[in-house]
Amino acid sequence: MTNDQVTLDGWVLGKLRERLRKASIIASRTGRPVVLYRHTIEEMDHSAEEEIATVNEQYVVVQVITHGGFIPPNFQQQYVFTFEQFPDWIMKRSNELLAMCLESLDQEIVD
Repeated sequence: MTNDQVTLDGWVLGKLRERLRKASIIASRTGRPVVLYRHTIEEMDHSAEEEIATVNEQYVVVQVITHGGFIPPNFQQQYVFTFEQFPDWIMKRSNELLAMCLESLDQEIVD
């Protein structure tokens, strides 16, 4: 990895951390979490398994949920991250999900 790439990654992570903190203020004021992304993992007939990431007043929460059809909504997995931890995790996980987070935050936060 080049120094330019390390610098760019650091800048993106810093921007994401800053926007997560701003989103937490919005969540605190509205009493509702801010959705970072919804990602469908699998769809079958009328049911789906979906990953949803949200920001609340203190944390980023990532949940994998099954729902629809004859399946009652069910939480399969849940991860809780601090605003410092989440950017590193999402960057290692998926550039697509990272881009979705930034896009969602850009729409939610008006500077």
